[in-house]
Amino acid sequence: MSRAPRTVFQDIAQRTWPFGPVLAVILVILAACTAPPPPPQAQPAPPPPPVQVRVGVASPGGTAVDLDAWVAQPIEAALAGLPAVRQLYTRSSDGRVDVVATLSHAGALAAVRDALSGIQSQLPSDTEVPVLQRIDDVQPALTVATLPEFAGTVATALQRVAAVGRVDLCGVGEPRTVVHLDRTRLAGVPLDALIAGVTAALDDDGTTPLHERLAARPIAGALQLRDVAALKNDMRPPPCRAWTARGPVALVTAFTQSGADPADVAARARPHAVDLVSPTVEFFADPVPAEGASGLVLLALEAQPRDDLGSLLAGCLAAVPDLPAWALTLTEQDPTNSVARARVLVGHSTTFPIDHVRNAMSRCAGVNHVAVLAPRAHADHGLSLGVQAPDPAVRAELAGRLAELVRGLPGVTGVQVLAAHAPTLALHLRRDDLAARGVPVDAVVSVLRLAVGPLTVHGPFPAGGLRLGPELTVDIDVLDRTGPLEQLLRELHVGSATGPVPLAELVRVEASAGGPLDRIDRVPTAAVQVRLRSAADGEAVRRALQGFELPQGVVVTQGGELPEIDP
Repeated sequence: MSRAPRTVFQDIAQRTWPFGPVLAVILVILAACTAPPPPPQAQPAPPPPPVQVRVGVASPGGTAVDLDAWVAQPIEAALAGLPAVRQLYTRSSDGRVDVVATLSHAGALAAVRDALSGIQSQLPSDTEVPVLQRIDDVQPALTVATLPEFAGTVATALQRVAAVGRVDLCGVGEPRTVVHLDRTRLAGVPLDALIAGVTAALDDDGTTPLHERLAARPIAGALQLRDVAALKNDMRPPPCRAWTARGPVALVTAFTQSGADPADVAARARPHAVDLVSPTVEFFADPVPAEGASGLVLLALEAQPRDDLGSLLAGCLAAVPDLPAWALTLTEQDPTNSVARARVLVGHSTTFPIDHVRNAMSRCAGVNHVAVLAPRAHADHGLSLGVQAPDPAVRAELAGRLAELVRGLPGVTGVQVLAAHAPTLALHLRRDDLAARGVPVDAVVSVLRLAVGPLTVHGPFPAGGLRLGPELTVDIDVLDRTGPLEQLLRELHVGSATGPVPLAELVRVEASAGGPLDRIDRVPTAAVQVRLRSAADGEAVRRALQGFELPQGVVVTQGGELPEIDP
């Protein structure tokens, strides 16, 4: 009878294998000397996500060049010394400075506030208090496309929803009263007193209609507003216009407060809008969905400006078969820019891929470049090129050439130049003359703003911060602006202790390099924002840069996508 085979270890255990006792001792010793495996180590926690904050400082009457030197640079110097600051992106425009700081963690917000408080006394006296706002986690939660007559009601309802930070309107103007000043009747009229009178009329909560309160408002002595101006009630042109497949609409977008969940806010806000809108045109939830989420796709393009561009694009998109629900927005044309910018929100559908939407927009607009901005999983890759040179005109000229170079490269879906505009006229206050005549700076600044364009006077801020109806505003404008600016400055007056003073005696007109002026990490820069289908397409951009001739002393830097800086 055969015996079942045994293992070596069985032989060792029964001492039937040669050298068994010796080998057994060796194995016991090795087992005793071998340390047990170490316990698994906890993985280090991922670093906190970066945080972006915007510091906004308004300074009416200040030029981009002056504000860059006296406001932007002190703020940059204060923030650059904070250990948590990764990047500073600054824009100085006429009347305003914005600084976007990228921080390594949210705990640095307190240090930013302390730094701003520490330099407040160093800023010019006529600048307003810096406003700090976190911008990285404020997201759109719900967009409603409705008829213009329902827009105000929907916006008011959304403002009441918890965790809604702000509500934006597109496609509908605000009601206003326009005060058209008769230029032939303004001789010796103190316009600062006129502006103060309009402000007082808005603050007056009496039962008399605003139109009548304004007309009878005294300016100086027996002079009333009706003696020098014509009054008219109408709607202010909207800053942007909106369309859906059904035609022109109003687009109402609710944004979250900092830290709020967009999906949660949308779920609570949607019923308020549904109950108010009849008939409903369209609804859009989660306008900029998170990676992997369903919702909407956001696309953008640039085209040659024309008065009927919006209606042409909307009509073309409406004729595309099977295109999911969409909304088109067109921003107000900037006279200093040669292109018009349009955006399209469209439903994310597996039966109509994003590239099909991109191709449809390209055909409708007659352009080759259509960029996908959201959702993140499908968004185009962002790349920034920074032209650094001492002269802003040189920076702007090279940035324009660089934009034309990369615009024709494969994979490029969008190009935008962020540089100073063409040279303009700048108005500088004669502060010594103001002090000698006892004229307040604020009074001169208000009249200066009226000299260069319409001046909007706002009503009082509502109690509790909630406005239950449209904001009450008055636009003051000069009926005839023909002729040189210097002549108008001689005709407009500001009050003083000795009588009205021509504005021309309190300001000087000089040529300006123009604005806005951008700085990245405190270095004057003209930026070119480039959007690519993929990060790999950036290699073609880098090869093109190698053959781009630069004057001596000029540098082109490369970086990631720049943050949105406009307030």
